[in-house]
Amino acid sequence: MMRSLFWKFFFAFLLALLLTSIGVASGMWLRHNAERQSFEAIPVQVGWKAADLVDTAADIVRFAGFEPLKKYLHEYQLNDITLYAVNQDNQDILGRKVDQQLLATTRQLLFENQRIRSVRNVISEDGRALLLFIPSPEKVGQKLDRPKPPKPPPFLLLLTMWVLSGLLFSGLLAWWFTKPIRILKKAFNDVADGKLDTRIRPAMGKRRDELADLGQNFDYMTSRISQLLNAQKRLLHDVSHELRSPLARMQAAIGLAQQSPDKTAKMLDRVERESERIDRLIGDLLNLSRLENPTSENDERQHFNLTEMLLDIIEDARFEAQNKHIQIHHNNIGQISLFGRAELIHSAIENVLRNAIKYSPEKGVIHITTDTLSKHLQIIIEDQGPGIAEQDLQQIFLPFFRSRENQHQNGIGLGLTIAHRAIEIHGGEITAENRPEGGLKIAINLPV
Repeated sequence: MMRSLFWKFFFAFLLALLLTSIGVASGMWLRHNAERQSFEAIPVQVGWKAADLVDTAADIVRFAGFEPLKKYLHEYQLNDITLYAVNQDNQDILGRKVDQQLLATTRQLLFENQRIRSVRNVISEDGRALLLFIPSPEKVGQKLDRPKPPKPPPFLLLLTMWVLSGLLFSGLLAWWFTKPIRILKKAFNDVADGKLDTRIRPAMGKRRDELADLGQNFDYMTSRISQLLNAQKRLLHDVSHELRSPLARMQAAIGLAQQSPDKTAKMLDRVERESERIDRLIGDLLNLSRLENPTSENDERQHFNLTEMLLDIIEDARFEAQNKHIQIHHNNIGQISLFGRAELIHSAIENVLRNAIKYSPEKGVIHITTDTLSKHLQIIIEDQGPGIAEQDLQQIFLPFFRSRENQHQNGIGLGLTIAHRAIEIHGGEITAENRPEGGLKIAINLPV
């Protein structure tokens, strides 16, 4: 049972509450007992009736003198109420015997507690001082009503009340703390069963604590896992489709060669082209796989001259563009040094430029513009091709994507994906948009 987090929380809270309750109950009990004992130790009457008698005697001393006071004291003496009036010589003015221990205790009580109204020290008009008080019933056996001291509440009753409230509070608190953990446990089981659409943040309610943050992180994790699995499924489907087409054409070419031996040479050329296509596809897939693991041993970054790299790429592209009589223009490229993986940057820029050549018309023009903005280098490649449908602009960097308007073009659909991943690894950004005058504009931004 103690392996459950609920019970650990429950007993931890309960133990803390019990210890606190026992301490508070013990303190209250001791305090009440101390008050009761101190109340019982007072040697004089402390009730309201005794206070009224003493107040009246004090007024008589101040305004009438000793003789009227003696009559007043004698009158109450006949009613079995002893009211002492003791002078500075410790003698009662009626000549009654006064216990010296009682007298000393009463004077000490008056000195320590000035708020007791039934003990008064009064001075007459002629300057004589008197101590007025009524002894407690235990001292003289008088019948004056005495207030009962407060009784302390039963210790077991207090402890029982605190235990019951502690059980209820501990149970509610432990349940509140472990509720999101139970939700997480169920969510993990659902994800393990393949339910990747599981989300737990709504079930957390209005919580704004670390457990709610954990639930939000769980939702983000499941969302990312779902996206990655869907991407893998799409990739597997697209790879299967891309491999199936050239393999089908190779099988058809082999079949035709077997049926018509005179066409064997032509069919072998066809088989060679399809095998080269498969080889390019596998090579691009390997490059994309390496880009998906940028922390591998091949991730060796260094400073390199980007200007020389750009000029080499442009020179190679011009040679490739001769077949379509395409011109490639560029502005003056200043000396630029970049820190990163040179082969990835080379592959990214080359793929974008070759893509522009592929979709440019005969005798078209491609413009390459480089510019340094703040701490970023911007490379813009613009062509005069058919452009991309607006609804497809956000998808051209996905693997095996081809615009619906350019389905007739040969290609695998991984070039821009590799370029996007390579630029992303270097902390840069690559975007695409259609030019107003026609064609596609791809901008590459790299930190320098």
